[in-house]
Amino acid sequence: MLITRCHSPISHRGVTLIVFVSTVFLLTLLAKREHSKGTRQYELPFDLGIAISAQDGFHSVKPCASELDYLRRKEYGLTRNVIFRKRCFRGVYSSDANSRETVSEIESPLLGSRADILDLDDQCRRISPSDTPDQVASCEPITLQVAEPYPVADFSKVIFGVATTLSRLQDSVSQFSHWMSGTGALFLAIVVDESVTDDDLDSLESMYDSHDMSLTAIRPWNCSFDVNEQHFAIIRDLVDYAAHDTQWAVIIDDDTFFPSPYSITQLLANYDPTVPTYIGGLTESPGAVEYFGVMAYGGAGVFMSMPLMQQLDSHVEDCLAESLTREGDGLLSNCIHNYTQTELTAIPGLYQLDMRGDMSGFYESGVFPLSLHHWKSWHQAPVDKMAKIADFCGDCFLQRWKFDGDTVLANGYSISVYQDGISQADMDLIEGTWEAAMNYEGTMGKMRDKTEEGKKKSYRLIDAEEVDGNLRQVFLHHGVADLDYDGEEEAMDEVVEIWWEFPRD
Repeated sequence: MLITRCHSPISHRGVTLIVFVSTVFLLTLLAKREHSKGTRQYELPFDLGIAISAQDGFHSVKPCASELDYLRRKEYGLTRNVIFRKRCFRGVYSSDANSRETVSEIESPLLGSRADILDLDDQCRRISPSDTPDQVASCEPITLQVAEPYPVADFSKVIFGVATTLSRLQDSVSQFSHWMSGTGALFLAIVVDESVTDDDLDSLESMYDSHDMSLTAIRPWNCSFDVNEQHFAIIRDLVDYAAHDTQWAVIIDDDTFFPSPYSITQLLANYDPTVPTYIGGLTESPGAVEYFGVMAYGGAGVFMSMPLMQQLDSHVEDCLAESLTREGDGLLSNCIHNYTQTELTAIPGLYQLDMRGDMSGFYESGVFPLSLHHWKSWHQAPVDKMAKIADFCGDCFLQRWKFDGDTVLANGYSISVYQDGISQADMDLIEGTWEAAMNYEGTMGKMRDKTEEGKKKSYRLIDAEEVDGNLRQVFLHHGVADLDYDGEEEAMDEVVEIWWEFPRD
C-alpha cells in the first residue's frame, strides 16, 4: 500500500526561532541607526528579560530601584543614559498664598548644578559623578504656599453632549475622566461611524462606566448629517435624554477639556437655569471672529439652560434647512438668534485656542483656563497629566514660581531656564510663540517677542501621577550632548522629577 507522507510543518519552536532571529536583525539595524541620535533602549517584544542597544548589543535588563523604575517606561522613549535631577516641594495650604498675578520669587535654585547620570539599562545605576555613592541623593523639600484643593464637582444636574467617531471617544477616555468621573454628570455621545454596531456602543459605554462616567452612546437620528451638523442636531437628543431635574446642557468637542470641573460648577452657579441662557467663549483668532461672527465657539464648550434647549428643540430642522453655514456652533448661534430672544454671555477663560504651532507662550503665561481645546490636533499637550496637580492644590494649575532669578516653573507644563534671567515686566506679557502670534494682541492682551533661540531652555511635562498620596511630575528636555563610553558624542536626555508632598487629613 502506498502511503503518502505530508511534509512536516515547521514546529512552533521553529517559528519562534525565526521570529526571534528576524526581530534581532531588525532591532540591531534600528539600534545602529539610532546610535547617531543617542543610544535609546529597545526591549524585545516578548518577555525574555533582554534588551538591545547599539552600544552593548544584547544584555539582560534588571529592574531599577522602585523610585526610579518608572524612567524605563517605553512611552517616554528616553536615551539609555539620562541626566537626572529630582527636586522636592512641600505644598503648604494657606489663605495667604499669592494670587496668580503675582509670581512668587524663590531665592534658592530649582535645578542648580547637581545632577546624576543614570544608566537605565543597568538598574538605573549612577555612573556620574564617580566619586559619590551609586544612590541618587535625596532632596530637601522647598516649601511653597498653595491654595487648598477644590471640592469635588457636582454635575448631577448637567448633561454633556458630543458628536464624534468611535475611535476618538475611545482615545479620549483619560481626558474625559479627569473632569467628569464621579461628578454625577450625564454624558451623551452621538457616534457617527456608519459601521458602528450595537456591541461597539455597549463596549464603549462599559469602558466609560469603568471610569465612573455615565455614558449613553447612540447613533444619529439623521445619518445624512455630517459631523459638524451633528453638533447642532444633538440638541434634540440632549432634550430627550436629559433627566427631569437637569438644568444645563453642554455641547462639547471630543477635545474639549476642563482642567478644574469645580470651576465650571462655580461658573454655572452665577446664572439662573430657569431662564433661557446661552454661555460660551469667543475664539482668540481675530480673523475667525471677523468671518464667523460673535458666538460661542464649540471647542471651548457651549452652555445652555434647559428652557433655551426646549425653545430650540422644535426648530432644529428649520434651522438646519435655513442656515447657510454648516458649522455646528454657527448653526446653533443662528438658530438662537432667529428663534429666541437670548443673547450670548461671553466668558473669559473658555479657550477655543484657535492657534497653531508652539503654544508654550500661552501655557506659560500664568493663565488659569476654564477650558482648553485643540490640544491633540492644532498643538500637542498632555492636558490630563498637566492638570493632575489641580487635584492637590486647586487653582495652582499653571501657576508660576521663579527660582534664583532665571528659572520659571509653570506648574504642570514646563520648567524654563532663561540664560539672561527674566524680569517681572516680561512675565506680565505673553510670549508670542505660536504662528502669527502678534496678530492676537487684540484678543489675548499685550505680548512680547518669542525668546531668542538659545536664550531659553525648556523642560516639558510628559507625565504626572499620584504615588502614595503624593504627586510625581516628570519633565523632559531632549538632546544634551555628551561623550559615550567610546569617546563619541552622544545625545542624552535630561529628566527632572518634581516630587510634591501635601498635608494629609
